[in-house]
Amino acid sequence: MSLMKRVALAALALVVPAAAQHEHCDHDHDPVTPAHAPVSPHHPDLKLPSHDDAWFHFHPFLSAAVAFGGSTSEKNYGLIQGGHAPIDDGFNLQGIEVGALMELGPYLSMMGVYNTFWDKYDGWDGELEELYATVSLPAGVSVRAGQFFVPFGHENQTHLHDREFVEPPISVIRLLGEEGLITQGGDIGFIIPGIGEKTVFRFGYGQTRPHSHGMTREQRREFYEEALEHAGEDHDDHDEDHDDHDDHGDEDHDDHDHDDHDHGGHSHGFAGNGGIFDMEDAYLDDGYFFARLESDVAGDYGFNLIGASIAAGQNGFERTTWVVGADAFGTFTVADRPAWWRTEAFYRYVDAIDNNGNPGSFDECGIYAATGIRFHPSWTCAARLEWASGDRAAGAERRWRASTAVTHLSNLAPNADLHTRLQYSYDDLGGYGNEHSVWLQFVLNIGTGCDGHVH
Repeated sequence: MSLMKRVALAALALVVPAAAQHEHCDHDHDPVTPAHAPVSPHHPDLKLPSHDDAWFHFHPFLSAAVAFGGSTSEKNYGLIQGGHAPIDDGFNLQGIEVGALMELGPYLSMMGVYNTFWDKYDGWDGELEELYATVSLPAGVSVRAGQFFVPFGHENQTHLHDREFVEPPISVIRLLGEEGLITQGGDIGFIIPGIGEKTVFRFGYGQTRPHSHGMTREQRREFYEEALEHAGEDHDDHDEDHDDHDDHGDEDHDDHDHDDHDHGGHSHGFAGNGGIFDMEDAYLDDGYFFARLESDVAGDYGFNLIGASIAAGQNGFERTTWVVGADAFGTFTVADRPAWWRTEAFYRYVDAIDNNGNPGSFDECGIYAATGIRFHPSWTCAARLEWASGDRAAGAERRWRASTAVTHLSNLAPNADLHTRLQYSYDDLGGYGNEHSVWLQFVLNIGTGCDGHVH
């Protein structure tokens, strides 16, 4: 048994018994009931009993997400999947998240989350997602340091088990990074009095967390990109080479009618291939600032929360990338059934160096809108529409995606729940074809992680 498997099994053995002792979490992930009630000094999403005034709290949790299904896209890479989205037809272990929150009195807390995942091409792998400490100071000021999800919009702060769909939005992956924007640094937050019901401003500085999903996964990506570069050429000359790499066959190329289009090395929207700029170097890298202003509003006219975010600093070209975003969230009712909506918009400007060493720049924007309704106490239906502008100079095509999902919630125990989700997605690959994907996902939550927290 590999070391990674031993670590995962040991973590399971520790978390499951400990989680059984904590029965204070809410099992409803539905964003109709956002977790903002001030019931825990550092993490208000934890539903601690009102009489619990103990100095020390330890809250372990475990979540596991698996997906079965497939896509008409070759290896699913053309769909711009995030790091933990399904990547193979058939079975996908998207991740096993093991973590814990420890609170020491009213002023100090520590949080850690580790994600282990598996696919049939690469086997087991894992990465530390978050590990940070938070100090709460008077007047609503908090200071955080370590590795954490940058407070940039909603989706970037959301863990795998809290997603409302199988994969993250295209705009998050394209403009913030394959894993979103995770920083190693610190930030400070404080409440601004007199604006809305509660307005919080956060400001921080850090560098992007280095990550890798294994050399074999990177090689598979390179083989996919290489196949796209040869689209429209004589396929017979490359049959043997493509078979060795498990890439596009002649039938796939004919189905998508590549011969009718001059791709010029474009990647059907997959970042990092084609164009005169390397999209991977466009992401924020060695040092950047970030800030977010978020306000809870009264809830009139279906509005509950609005936010604005910005991040700027050095990119992989050793020049500057700017990213700005705006988001909003609200709730309403339809025939006395609770419903919600959410939208986020992004814009990125990149100072870059082209493949010939010349300075240049490019920009891209994206938006998504999602809505859902809980039509039964245990059933939710949701839909999401996405668009990304693309930039030919960077080898990124314009993209559309429409997704719909039906989710069933099963309360397995006072401290455990299971989400069963069936999702269909339609992808328009910038005029070069379209793809269809169907996934059946199961998300198991045990312990305090089952309350749908966003850190």
